[in-house]
Amino acid sequence: MKKTLIILVLLLSTRIFSQDIVGLYVNDFKYIIGNSTAETELLTYAQDNGFNYLILYNLTYIHLNNFPLDNMSLSLPLANFIHNAKTNYGIIEVGAVGEKNSSFDKIKTYNSFYPTEPNKRFDVFNIEFEFWNTSLVDSGNYYCTTYLTPNGYPCSIAGAFDYYNSQLALLKTYCDANGLKAETYIGYPTIAQSNDIVLNTHRVLVHYYRSSDVYNNGDSIYQYNSTRIEDLAQNPVTIMPIFSARPAHMYNWLIAPHPLTQPYDTFINGTNGYNDQTGTWKSNVTFDGYVWYRYTDLLEISAVLSVENSAIENQYIFLNSNDKTLHFLNFDSEYNVEIYSINGSRIRSFTLHDIVDVSTLSEGIYIVKIKTNKGVYVQKIMI
Repeated sequence: MKKTLIILVLLLSTRIFSQDIVGLYVNDFKYIIGNSTAETELLTYAQDNGFNYLILYNLTYIHLNNFPLDNMSLSLPLANFIHNAKTNYGIIEVGAVGEKNSSFDKIKTYNSFYPTEPNKRFDVFNIEFEFWNTSLVDSGNYYCTTYLTPNGYPCSIAGAFDYYNSQLALLKTYCDANGLKAETYIGYPTIAQSNDIVLNTHRVLVHYYRSSDVYNNGDSIYQYNSTRIEDLAQNPVTIMPIFSARPAHMYNWLIAPHPLTQPYDTFINGTNGYNDQTGTWKSNVTFDGYVWYRYTDLLEISAVLSVENSAIENQYIFLNSNDKTLHFLNFDSEYNVEIYSINGSRIRSFTLHDIVDVSTLSEGIYIVKIKTNKGVYVQKIMI
């Protein structure tokens, strides 16, 4: 019996961790594609930080303003980028983001140019449609006027979901026929909605937008609206949690610093994390890995944490221990200053101050971040 249990555990572990996908949402891609310096910066960042899946925004903008994606010769910058990413930087999947099935028409045409060259093609079609977001759905708002009313759906969460679900079904049918993955991102679906989403996708990205990987009581980030995983697992489902590096989420936590790998480890293995859950529903769950949102915030965090790579040279912070003031020397451009606790909480912010009084701060280690039009500089100080 003991041997049987060990084998079962190994099988379940293989099911959960059979793939190791680490995704990165790439915003502002319209400013990156075709710019060799920006492309190299993105791909180097991805490689250095273990990302092997890129989810690209701005493809409609690029199609309309940069170059048409449905023209083989003119879309070569995109083909060259994807080929470079997959052959030289360890990227194994590239995804396109759209709001409806027809958003991917140009990507379908683009993919058709390379029937025998998978290293130039998109692998994943990701529908991003926040049907639960009333600021988008309600009468007069973006989804209402752009998608719902023109297609005969009511401007309500129920109407938005029905429209979204119809688009998922169309996209999955296409992806099934063409060897692609249909993917979506969710926030707060109901149980019934979760069932439809799983049936109409190959992979579901679930957001865990918090400012730390644990709650104040030590519970894992998994506990954020934790019933969502169980609701999705009415049928076999492949899931990737999303963590956010936006300032309202884990930006300061990452600066503290904490590693990019920690939230997922806490999600799975932390106190009251996924591994602590019980129920037959778990046999329906597969995790492909995890995703970070978003590239520009992570790149800034990387700059903050890499003093040696800062654009500012021969400049430093001087702490006067007598009156506990910080002096910022040799900055020849406008700048602002932010002071963080060692745990990543922002304590104070200043603009254009040559001297900052820190006498009211408790003794300890702090992180001082200086942002100028030349770059970002960071230094730890002891008060």
